[in-house]
Amino acid sequence: MPLRVARPWKDPKTGVYHLRQRTPRSLLGELEGRIIRIPIRDVWFPVTVGPIVQLSLRTKEPSEARIRHSIADGFLKRLWQAERSGPKAGFDWSICDGSQLSKRDTDSVANGTHSDTERVSSQSPFKADSELLTVANLFEQWAVYSADKKAANTIKRYRGSFRSFAAFAKSRDARSLTADDVFAWAEMRRDVEGVSARAINKNDLVAVSSVFRWASGRSGGQLLSKNPVTGIALDEPRIVAQRERTFRDDEIRAILSAALTVKHDDHNPTRAASRRWCPWLTAYSGARIAELTNLEKRDIRHEAGIMVMDLRVTKTGELRTVPLHAHLIDQGFLVFVATSAPGPLFYDPKRHRKDSGYSSGVDRGGPISS
Repeated sequence: MPLRVARPWKDPKTGVYHLRQRTPRSLLGELEGRIIRIPIRDVWFPVTVGPIVQLSLRTKEPSEARIRHSIADGFLKRLWQAERSGPKAGFDWSICDGSQLSKRDTDSVANGTHSDTERVSSQSPFKADSELLTVANLFEQWAVYSADKKAANTIKRYRGSFRSFAAFAKSRDARSLTADDVFAWAEMRRDVEGVSARAINKNDLVAVSSVFRWASGRSGGQLLSKNPVTGIALDEPRIVAQRERTFRDDEIRAILSAALTVKHDDHNPTRAASRRWCPWLTAYSGARIAELTNLEKRDIRHEAGIMVMDLRVTKTGELRTVPLHAHLIDQGFLVFVATSAPGPLFYDPKRHRKDSGYSSGVDRGGPISS
């Protein structure tokens, strides 16, 4: 099991704190000896991948070391995950292998006087205090820090909100944004983009506030002096409930009966499969639809003599295993799984980008544009 270092390691001789993280065994053979660069505040430092990746945090101050360690440790873990997932992860390795870093001065290279470290370039999600800190760059910093702390779906949902906020803020520095700017964006989201006030309050403002709160705290390096989203909310119209929130028996029968009639679609087989099986899966398991639409072929398996499904993408981020109901097996669900290609059962990865704000598994019939 990979070693998870919760705190920075202090060198007993020098008193300087270090990042120490074990390289996953499954990746060591491929990555050992590779030189990567890891961000320590606003500078990329090179380090060679070995059984243990160790890098000085360049500080003896415990509180500062914790901040630097959290960002560097989260960034490195994101690299491991990206390497496991392969190209589909959508992670640009050139960010940390040096190919996207600032070009060295030609004369200094020729004279051999250049440093092994480089200031963070505009392509990097990490910025020096003197550089422009856009909303998009701020989000990427938070996403790297949160890679091992937040559920993947949470980061994905937040990305959708920040795509709209970044488009609104354009090239403005995030540190210059005020509560009035945030409120104006929320109104634009409602009046121009047609998002309900309730959804904006519950989703968009929660996402932006969460990231800005992190950026104004110690774990975010106090990039911002305060959180401008604090206290911002749109007035929500009073909604009078017209009926109960649960489905009625006849509605349940209609939904499940309709699912039984769904036919295979050669043009978009995973979308047809989701309509055929997900209503029945949720009826017999109580799982959320987004949990089910993220199922992969490998998630359907035997355990203790019964068939189960592993729900890996959950609201809490914790894997949950649920038995399969016998009626699902009688309907041919296991035959469907056996004849499916490896990978997602209910969505086509080619139709979805990793940085999309939509949850995976909701096939919309074509590529999603940014």
